[in-house]
Order: sequence, then structure tokens, then C-alpha cells
Amino acid sequence: MKKFMCILLAMLLMVGALSACSFKSLKKKSEETAKNATVEDVQPASSTMITEDQLKKEGEKVILTLYFADKQATKLVAEKRFVAKSSVTDINETAKVVMAELFKGPISGNLTSPFPKGVKIPSVKVEKNTAMVDLSKEFVEKHPGGSTGETLTIYSIVNTLTAISGIDQVQFTVDGKKVPEFKGHLDISKPFKAKPDLIAQENKEVKDDKADKADAKDKTDKEGKQGQ
Repeated sequence: MKKFMCILLAMLLMVGALSACSFKSLKKKSEETAKNATVEDVQPASSTMITEDQLKKEGEKVILTLYFADKQATKLVAEKRFVAKSSVTDINETAKVVMAELFKGPISGNLTSPFPKGVKIPSVKVEKNTAMVDLSKEFVEKHPGGSTGETLTIYSIVNTLTAISGIDQVQFTVDGKKVPEFKGHLDISKPFKAKPDLIAQENKEVKDDKADKADAKDKTDKEGKQGQ
């Protein structure tokens, strides 16, 4: 009996020792896992660091004014676009950036691009106060034509480029040569100046509605003062 008790006690001691070892091992593993998780959680999404001067430089933007067609394809509507100041170092670079942004199409869902799809961006260079825009033959061939369509296409470019300080007019060529007309409706042999009357103005009904609301507010304010 005494021998049996000694064996049982020895077994219990062994089980206890094994349990303690397992617990210490598990605890150590858990601590390492937790430590690793913490390190991973605090790591930045990007290891790229920039200086304060670089951050300031990146924050310097230039506002471009681009003109796209409205949904009815009857008027041009201005859309503002921001680009890095470093990308517009001179008037020629500015004109190229403007054309690239214009041919990306509008951001607003209420506007449409007046240009044919799948054509390369026309080249542009500035000579004195004139922007020389060279359209490709493909650009002309893919254009659907029509008096209004041609007008919106040409003046989208003209009004956009002449919004750049130093550019007063735009001369078009096709594959490097002057041509008498675009698609049968518009003479493009001579330089174009901006056409402000093609730019959509605030809807008259909207203006009238605002005026009515303003009058109603004034009337309410007067009645309120009289009742005091």
C-alpha cells in the first residue's frame, strides 16, 4: 500500500511538471505572437518618407480651366482641373498639359467629351500668341461631323487653350498642313479666338427661382419686424 502511494505521488509530480513546462511554452509563444502582431500593426502603410520641403512642393497646384460639351451637346461648360505646378514650367508645357487633360475627358457625369474616341492627342506648340494645334487625319475621319458637333469640338480646344495667359488664338492644321474646312461646316484655315457665347450660362429658371426665394425671404423679414 505504501509502495502504491509512492508510485501515485511520483506520477502526480511528473504530470504537474509536464503541465508547468507546457504552460510556460504556450505562454512564451503567445507573448511572441502578441509582440509580433503589435509590431506589424504599428508599421506604416508605406516606408517612403518625404521631407517637409517635398511635401510643400507637392501641395503646390495650378488650376486649369477645361471646356467640355454639356449633355445636350449644345453648349460648352467649364470644368476646373488641378495639376502639379512643376508640370507647367512654361507656356508650351502648359499647353501640352492642358491638351492631355482635355482629352482625358470630363470628371463630371453631366458633361461629355466632344472628341472622337480612339484618336491620339493633337500636338500643340505656341508661336508668339498663337497655339498651333495639329489634328491627325484619323481625328477628322472619325469625327461624326455636323455643324454643332464641329463647333463644339473646335471651340472646346480654342476656349481651353486661350484660357492660358499668353495665348490669344488657335490655328489648326491637319497632318501638318492648313486645310480649308474641318468636316464641311467649319472653316479652319484661319486662327480662332475664344467664343464666350458658346459657354453655358446659369439657367434662367434657376435665376428666377432664386430671385423669388429672395423676395419671399425679404417679405417674411419685413412682416416679422412689423409684428414686433
